[in-house]
Amino acid sequence: MFKNPITTAVAGLLVGFFVGFVVGQRQPAAPAPQVQADPHAGVPGAPPLSGEKMAPPEGGRTAATGDPRLMEQGRELDRLLAKDPNNYQHLVQMANVQYDMQNYPKAADYYEKARAIKDDSADVMTDLGVCYREMKQAEKAIALFDKAADASPDHWQSRYNAVIVRLFDMPDPKGAAGELAKLKQLRAARPDLGIPDLSGLEQEVAKRGV
Repeated sequence: MFKNPITTAVAGLLVGFFVGFVVGQRQPAAPAPQVQADPHAGVPGAPPLSGEKMAPPEGGRTAATGDPRLMEQGRELDRLLAKDPNNYQHLVQMANVQYDMQNYPKAADYYEKARAIKDDSADVMTDLGVCYREMKQAEKAIALFDKAADASPDHWQSRYNAVIVRLFDMPDPKGAAGELAKLKQLRAARPDLGIPDLSGLEQEVAKRGV
């Protein structure tokens, strides 16, 4: 990833740790409790590879560059895609593997190929948005987070990521404040979603005069 005050988390999300206004898994500004999140699921119901169990469809990320298990999964998926290059599940699984290995351009390519076949997964849109954010294409990231939130109103991770990208990457503090307001409403209405505490993020938005 990049080395600024924020980074990514859940099905590719920017959600993983919460350090005041900081969200992510890399180089936090200060120690903070970890927000537990499952690695991104990709496609619900996709068959596991090499005996691995699929994570639940919530979105997320891991930091596993060079992980032998992921490398083997990538090789297996290469073989499967050589036989069936338009298999949606395998395309998303390959994108997830590349994402977890932090190979964001390749991950984005596979996510886009999957979306050309079917484009209805908020997890896929969100993970792809994170890829574009890592590739320093914030506008593309925001467009995907917005589309994911529209497609699945309870997909809070996409809203959360939109706050982070608007606030720190664009910067667009007013836009971030608007996204944060929507996120607060969702948190109040749906406590079962497990949306983390937003007070640190609110303070950071306030610092920017919003």
